Amino acid sequence: MDNKRLIITSVLLALSGSMTSVQAQTCTPTAVTPYIKLAGVWNQAATASVNAGNQIVFGPQPVSGGAWLWSGDCGTSGTAREQTITPSASCTATAAYTNSCGAKTSQDFTIKVPLYPSYNTNPIAPNATGMSSNATQLAAKIKLGTNVGNTMEAYGCPPASETCWGNPMVSAAYVKLVKDSGFDAIRLPVSWDQYADQKTGKISDAWLNRVKQVVQYAVDNGLYVIVNIHWDGGWLEKNFTEDKKEAVNAKQKAYWEQIATALRDFDEHVLFASANEPDADDAAEIAVLESYHQTFVNAVRSTGGRNAYRVLIVQSPQTNIDLAANLWNVMPTDTITGRQMAEVHFYPFSWSIQTQDEWYATMFYYWGNGFHSTTDTTRNSTREEEDYVNAEFAKMKAKFANRGIPVVLGEFEAMYRTQLTGDNLALHRASRAYYSQYVAQTALANGMIPFYWEIGSAVDLFNRTTPAVNDPQILDSLLAGAGKGVVVSARPNSWTVSAGAANTSTGSNMRFTLNEAGAAASSTFANPVNLNGATWKMVLNFDQTFVSGRNGGMDPILQFYAYAANWTASEFKCWTANQALVADQDTEFTCSGFTIPNAVGVGIQFPKAAGSVTIKRAAIKFAQ
Repeated sequence: MDNKRLIITSVLLALSGSMTSVQAQTCTPTAVTPYIKLAGVWNQAATASVNAGNQIVFGPQPVSGGAWLWSGDCGTSGTAREQTITPSASCTATAAYTNSCGAKTSQDFTIKVPLYPSYNTNPIAPNATGMSSNATQLAAKIKLGTNVGNTMEAYGCPPASETCWGNPMVSAAYVKLVKDSGFDAIRLPVSWDQYADQKTGKISDAWLNRVKQVVQYAVDNGLYVIVNIHWDGGWLEKNFTEDKKEAVNAKQKAYWEQIATALRDFDEHVLFASANEPDADDAAEIAVLESYHQTFVNAVRSTGGRNAYRVLIVQSPQTNIDLAANLWNVMPTDTITGRQMAEVHFYPFSWSIQTQDEWYATMFYYWGNGFHSTTDTTRNSTREEEDYVNAEFAKMKAKFANRGIPVVLGEFEAMYRTQLTGDNLALHRASRAYYSQYVAQTALANGMIPFYWEIGSAVDLFNRTTPAVNDPQILDSLLAGAGKGVVVSARPNSWTVSAGAANTSTGSNMRFTLNEAGAAASSTFANPVNLNGATWKMVLNFDQTFVSGRNGGMDPILQFYAYAANWTASEFKCWTANQALVADQDTEFTCSGFTIPNAVGVGIQFPKAAGSVTIKRAAIKFAQ
């Protein structure tokens, strides 16, 4: 009994003693230091970017004293501390380290594999030669531009071709015509995606060279040229969600690295534009759009050379003026200040682009003060006329131009209503011309550079095949809007006829009948005009009496004159004869050589009486 009690007591005492003398022990995890070996060099990092097919090595530390176990989608596995992979896509690897006392630590490695390889393969040092103008200075040199539309951006034909939509290839002769017609710049919409390998993002060298050739045509003629990525199948234009952002930015980067490198040696006459009409319309989508513009700027600048100084153009959401004014508040960050422009477009719907009547809107055929029809009244514009243009463009001046950011008005035009005839067609054409002039001049007044949208159609500004001016009325109005000329109205009752003539105006044009020799008609300018070296072109239409009375045009026909205030100076020029006339057929007359610097009016005088004269078109182009 005594021995059992002794044993039990000893055990209890032993247990009691251990409970007071033994303390809980913990196993502290070991910190893991991530290392990645890239191109033969170890870097203390847990993330890396590497092109597909390049080998990298994971080598976390410590190098001894525990055990490793790998997992993840990079192809890492097993227990070797160092893991070598050749990723083909972005992936994540996880290294789990268990130390000698059993505590575990995990370390994630993130590998980013771009969708396309870098095409900035030969960046060069910045070169400011020929790049002295900042955006504001450059904008001051461009008063009027036109688009080479529906050509190099033509999309959807197998095989891909700039003639896909029916226009001829852009020729050196056509580009020279643009310059000779009085334009300072062209906007060159371009498609790139259909000329690129969709797996690698590599643009065809042949297409890059072709675009470069057309750009050279422009530069050779002293034109400024904007090269963009146009609609291009919508890969950027229609994708502004977070799930699309990475892929679109990857393509934007790849394409602009190639475009910028190919065109890098051109001077400041060449400008780049990020996109065309990006269809973002709320804050979230605009944030994504801003990432695309930032990628564009970064890609171009990274190539170096003159691209380090090149003026770059970024587009507002939908190139919509109201969205630009109200929701678009961020221009891309840049490595150089003052070298960016913004871009918007302008198409008042019912007047410019509506193709059929809708329950909510009727098509308009006549636009502007003094250009409404008195007979076809349902087609008169009831909104978005001069006051609207003024207000919209003032928004761009306040938001951008006043802050040193010029605005490219990249597109504007009003469709030609081919269904009209007679006086209605004449009035429609006159209102289109007035609209073109008004938009151009109001744009310039608000720090915007106007680019007319021209697509080479049968009724468009240019015939690109000939090439030739196809619509001189629109050309005259654009030049007038840009301050390069004056349009002399041919509207009814817009000229003053002398006592030897009678005003017999028709519904669409100025018309007068000659009653005695020496009769004249004159037009007064709103403000004095410098005619020194100017060229005056006038289209007249004569009746049979007029033609017969001048031996079909072989006898003297007319002469031009110009005069200063109070006739303190006057000049009579271009006495015309021996020009075959056909009754009721338009005939163009040209007169140059005026020297009056402050003319207040011009006129035409006829040496014989009898017959009627209709003024179809009259414009003066200033000396360049």
